[in-house]
Amino acid sequence: MNKLFPNRLRYFFSIAFLLVWVGNGSGNDISKDSLLKIINSGTNDSLRLSAIIDFSRLILDTEPDSAFLLLEEADILLNQYPVMILKAKALNNKALILQNIGKYPEALQMLFDAKKMMETETGVLQDSANIKDYLVVTSNIGIIFYNTEKYNEAITIFKNGLDYLNNFQRAQNSSELFLEYFRFNLNTGAVHAKVRDFEKAEFYFTKALQYLDEEDKTNYGVLLNNLSIVAREKGDIEKAFEMNLKAIEACRESDYFRGLSQGYNNLGNCYMYVGKFSEAKKNFMIAYDLADKYGFGHSAAISLDMLRRIYDTIGEHKKAYQTLMQFKTLSDSLLDLEKVQMVTQLEMQEKFDKRMSVARMQQKEIEIQQNQRELIYTLVIVFIAMGLVILILLFYLQQGKSKRHRIEAERNALLNKSLNLEKNTLKEELELKNKELATNVMYMIRKNELISQISEKLIKSKLTFKKENQKIIDEIIRELQSSTEDEIWKEFEIRFQQVHNEFYNTLNTKFPNLSANEKRLCAFLRLNMSTKEISAITYQSINSLTVARSRLRKKLDLDSDENLIAFLESI
Repeated sequence: MNKLFPNRLRYFFSIAFLLVWVGNGSGNDISKDSLLKIINSGTNDSLRLSAIIDFSRLILDTEPDSAFLLLEEADILLNQYPVMILKAKALNNKALILQNIGKYPEALQMLFDAKKMMETETGVLQDSANIKDYLVVTSNIGIIFYNTEKYNEAITIFKNGLDYLNNFQRAQNSSELFLEYFRFNLNTGAVHAKVRDFEKAEFYFTKALQYLDEEDKTNYGVLLNNLSIVAREKGDIEKAFEMNLKAIEACRESDYFRGLSQGYNNLGNCYMYVGKFSEAKKNFMIAYDLADKYGFGHSAAISLDMLRRIYDTIGEHKKAYQTLMQFKTLSDSLLDLEKVQMVTQLEMQEKFDKRMSVARMQQKEIEIQQNQRELIYTLVIVFIAMGLVILILLFYLQQGKSKRHRIEAERNALLNKSLNLEKNTLKEELELKNKELATNVMYMIRKNELISQISEKLIKSKLTFKKENQKIIDEIIRELQSSTEDEIWKEFEIRFQQVHNEFYNTLNTKFPNLSANEKRLCAFLRLNMSTKEISAITYQSINSLTVARSRLRKKLDLDSDENLIAFLESI
């Protein structure tokens, strides 16, 4: 039996179940049409952003360039509308493009960024719709580990996803996440099968079956086909047949012809396992016809290679040779196709590298602009802060200035008050001295009157004296009159200068032509003395004094309506 299954073919057949489920495309045409309408409408940028990201996911396998351009446009819109969940979905889609061209490290970094973004955003993982996006990102991380043969890491990621689902399911009791249960169980089983741990692979495949919708015949057929292979690898051929036939029936009902071709190839392997070559040949031929009709080259190559081996085993060497030639021709064409695909992939990778370079430059420009904006904002903030500091300083300076002005005003007020008090004091002292001067003048007037009275009495009594005494009496009268007048004037001028020390100086400066009698008259008038009082002191008649006053007004150059006494008081 083993000679019919060389190591290469046994390995090839054993990996038929390792199809990591990523969901089918049912309803994509309708989604594309509706999404394109939103994208082309350009009315609502946030809605358009979501449509661009969803549409890029639909075309990233068939039109990676267009998908990448859309995601670049999405990046620009995300700068204006930074919605975290949309940014995480955009990163996931970019990672899938990178994964398709073999850039696994870059893709993995983007997926880690998207996963961390959703984990750190508050409240995001409370919504089941966001949970689905989070699990898609998590599943894609596991797929990259699987594709890079890091199977332990892949199993860890898928099991963490299942744990997260279990915790969320217990908290929310939601049936919306059954499809995610199917995905993670199927993927976990696929990794275990890859490392040939078929017991665990069967366990997870069976669990995946519990969460699969019975109406989803396509995935049902794929899963049953995988269970059939696991059963055969474990030696349970009866179960392998049972699962295989159910898988074929499910694929036929859903018109999933690729799965149907794989199912018939696996059924042929089951018949070969039990040595029924005729039945095996029949199923390989059915598988080949389906693969040839729908262009499934790899399935057709498997069918031809197994038919060639059967023909060789049963002795039909001519048919074996013909089938070998068909196989070789198909293998060469597949090799050429692989070369074309490799060249296409390299071209796409080169384009992608160029686009990534442009994207990095654009991102760098955006960062430069952002840095410039941040610098401007910083400068504005600094200037505002400086302005506030200046305003505060000006405020305190103004307050200090106001306080100084207030203190200065208070000091001036106190000074004025002090000056007023001093002025009042001086005024009172001046008035007192004027009163004293007036009193002294009155005293001199009375003294003068007394002397005059004595002189008059002596004159009247002179004739009663002896002749030898009359001469002595005349001398006494003359001495009294002359000495009294000189003494009166000297005393008056001394006392007047004590009170009005600047009066004579100003009078002499402004009016140097005034006589001594006119200066005395000015002094008497400065003291506000009446004509009668002046007459009593100077022994001049009132008429003489009136004439003297008129003459004085002319020398002082006063108009007729100017007050002489007020003028002298102002000096």
